[in-house]
Amino acid sequence: MLDKKKILYKITENKNFSIKIFEPYNNKSVQFIKDFSNELKKKNIKKYPDLIYLMFWCTNKKILEAKKNFSENYIRLGRGLIFHICPSNVPTNFVYSFFFGLLSGNSNIVKIPSKSFTEKDIILNTINDVLKKKKYLSLKNSNFFIEYNQNIETTKTISSICDARVIWGGDNTINTVRETWIPERSIELTFSDRYSFSVINLNKLDRNNLDEIKKLTKNFFYDSYMMNQSACNSPHFIFWIGRNERLKKSFWFELNKIVNKKFILDEKIAVDKYTHLIQNTINQKNFNKLKMFKNNIYIIDPNKNLKNIENMRGKSGTFFQKNIINLDELKKYITKKCQTITYYGLEKNEIKSFILKNNLFGVDRVVPIGQGLEIGSIWDGYDIIKSLSRIIHVE
Repeated sequence: MLDKKKILYKITENKNFSIKIFEPYNNKSVQFIKDFSNELKKKNIKKYPDLIYLMFWCTNKKILEAKKNFSENYIRLGRGLIFHICPSNVPTNFVYSFFFGLLSGNSNIVKIPSKSFTEKDIILNTINDVLKKKKYLSLKNSNFFIEYNQNIETTKTISSICDARVIWGGDNTINTVRETWIPERSIELTFSDRYSFSVINLNKLDRNNLDEIKKLTKNFFYDSYMMNQSACNSPHFIFWIGRNERLKKSFWFELNKIVNKKFILDEKIAVDKYTHLIQNTINQKNFNKLKMFKNNIYIIDPNKNLKNIENMRGKSGTFFQKNIINLDELKKYITKKCQTITYYGLEKNEIKSFILKNNLFGVDRVVPIGQGLEIGSIWDGYDIIKSLSRIIHVE
């Protein structure tokens, strides 16, 4: 039988490290996240939009609202030790995964990105500052962050004692990790490679209302550029309902002005972006037309015989676009890999009807443009907090 204490000590080098379980949304976890937000506010994060968003995500109001919506009559407790394997290309993902583990009442071992990110360092320093407070001693001794490069033995060791494993990453990463054993009672949540797109109903956009166009492009900018389109929930494709070419040009023109002002396109990103364009579009001859706003925006019109868009991915402001007549046309572009649809000019009932009548195997989120990157406890079709906790039935 495995000696969890020895394994945990070997990993954390903390003799006091132990697995603790709590009720979901327990007061200590909620307060910890609030204190984290307050501590993060003191850091110099003005040039990191993803950290600013993280700070607001952690506000007491948002967490308590989620707690209120979670309310139920069952007794729930955390499952025990959660092993989080987080992606290397998104600097803030690991802290959201950690918070979900914490809010569901668990102890956590979090594999952080091995890639160098300033945001990662700021987050870890902030967590460390909060854990220095006496009231969080139990959290300090039941949560650990670890960094290593594809060391399968370390993954096997931690997996062998976890009560749940949460894997974020590409398909290859997930399939490789899945080959490592977890205990029979343990569960596994996987968040694999996905694609997302936007739908804009031009018939609902007033060409004379410049303020509305500016608001739309600003929201689209945050969904697209904040993570350099590397997040699964960033749009790569725009479907336009209607054929008002003047409105489309106004959209791209206004977006270019925002990008020019707010997006830092250094030389490396510019070269990577152009190389990606050549490798993934021009060389494959799958496009009909290309429009470029310097290096700010690349707009690609694919060929008319376009069928599958799941591998048509943008980078740092590269977008594909297509005109459609109505919402039902989207069905043929949605596969199991489709995660988020962001929209403008559609009604909720219209969206619900489209989903229910079209036998869709993909799409887990449909949100207004501007909310694409808002991560919540309902993600990729999972209720994460409920999945990472267990019901105790009492009669």
